[in-house]
Amino acid sequence: MGKLISGCERYPKELLEGRQTIEGSVIACIAKDLLLLDECGLNTSDFITQDGAYYFALLKHIRSKGISVLDELSVLSNITDTMEVGFNERGGYETLQNLIDVVDARNWDALLDSLYKANVVLKLYDNGFNVTKPIIDNGKEILPYELFKRLDSEGVLEWYESRLSTFGTGYSSKALEEEDIEFDDRFIDDCCAGLETGVPFDRFDDDINGQAVSCLPYLSNQFNGFMEGTFNILGGFSSVGKSSIWITIIMGLLYRGRKVLIISNEQKCKVFKVAVIVWLLYKRFHYTKITRKDMLNGNISDEDKQMIKVVQDYWARTYKGKLKFIAIPDADMAFVKKKIREYVLRFGFDTVLYDTMKCDFSDSKDDKEWVRLIKDSREFDKIAKRYNIIMLASMQLSIAMQGRLWLDASTLSMSKQVKETCETLMLMRSVYQEELDPDNKKFYIRPFRRKLQDGKWIEEEYTCDPTAVWRVLFVDKNRNGQDSAGDGVAYLLKFRGQYCCFSESCLCRPRHGTI
Repeated sequence: MGKLISGCERYPKELLEGRQTIEGSVIACIAKDLLLLDECGLNTSDFITQDGAYYFALLKHIRSKGISVLDELSVLSNITDTMEVGFNERGGYETLQNLIDVVDARNWDALLDSLYKANVVLKLYDNGFNVTKPIIDNGKEILPYELFKRLDSEGVLEWYESRLSTFGTGYSSKALEEEDIEFDDRFIDDCCAGLETGVPFDRFDDDINGQAVSCLPYLSNQFNGFMEGTFNILGGFSSVGKSSIWITIIMGLLYRGRKVLIISNEQKCKVFKVAVIVWLLYKRFHYTKITRKDMLNGNISDEDKQMIKVVQDYWARTYKGKLKFIAIPDADMAFVKKKIREYVLRFGFDTVLYDTMKCDFSDSKDDKEWVRLIKDSREFDKIAKRYNIIMLASMQLSIAMQGRLWLDASTLSMSKQVKETCETLMLMRSVYQEELDPDNKKFYIRPFRRKLQDGKWIEEEYTCDPTAVWRVLFVDKNRNGQDSAGDGVAYLLKFRGQYCCFSESCLCRPRHGTI
């Protein structure tokens, strides 16, 4: 991979050991599968050898042309004159092909982490951390950079964090806040200015008519917004629309300036992007001719294409770079933690959604899966507090609880202890037709709206369209306000699944029992 780029000669040689091999392996994997560029989050600055930086810039340039499979023709047809000089000096396509032939792409994750780790060590060195001189750890003398060879990138940072946490200050190093309780003027001024509130998700941008696009204003107000440093859960049965309602909430958070990272083991990026497009078309542009099914099936007219182009331009101007999606095959908490750390620390993301926490076992089977969900929820709570971010997650409810009319933490079955870790817990289910029938005294859900009359709030009965699709959402835990158990009230939401859109239609008082 050649010489170091200018300025990198300052690093001790032991920190550069194997650097050419690390960068060469990563470059070879990318050359073997250019689609890796779309998910790795690497930049040219992550490479410190001249050849590594050159080849990465070359491959990124070729990928920007829409090419996903590399061959000699695609390189020669798209290379710039400036790049071509360097390409020929390095032996042309034959050199690149030799790299591709010797690498095993199945090792991509490990090879990428090796590059991450090498860069973490260099950044620690740049910031004055001792990584080259012997230190005493648990009574033994060790060389940090030698220890790092046995760790991954996450392990390197956690090792330093564990050492920092042992520094004595006379107080707990894990305390978030320590102060005497006194109600000074600054505290009162902050409250009056609304600085003690969370991030609302009540609305989105103005629509094409200049009117505010509503998200979930009443729910947002009940929560006082999502607070920094908190973990918030939405539980629901399979196919109830958990991912769709998060889209409405996320759009409200984006409007408030948040940068949102979504990590999903439920759906692919294409499906999510389609959902966002149809939501924007419906909510902001009032265009109803394209549904999610149309987008996925390619049933798109010329008029539809023009409107999609309008959405593309709007998104590029307003929210490009503020929403990131990562699809994972299974619930790998170590990988999830690494990605959250990367996007929070490197790219400034301040809100994370994990979709979905779930367990495929019944209550009578192995407890380990239920214990894992509890442990994962505690990890998410720690992550939220450590990085002072808003942490959101979906959770699949126990299928054995379907038919329950009133939802509470017991529907989480053996993993109900996750309620202890979260700031807010929302639970959502479908509405049964019997619940919409006013004459059915046993199951009628009693929908109503509140309005201010003569200085007092009164309730007016609301008639639900029986042909619409409805969901009922319970607030089972709310540290900043009322919950459903306190007043017996839940939200009745209209779900337009074809547009991935939820709207707050009214409140309701669901019955207890089963159906």
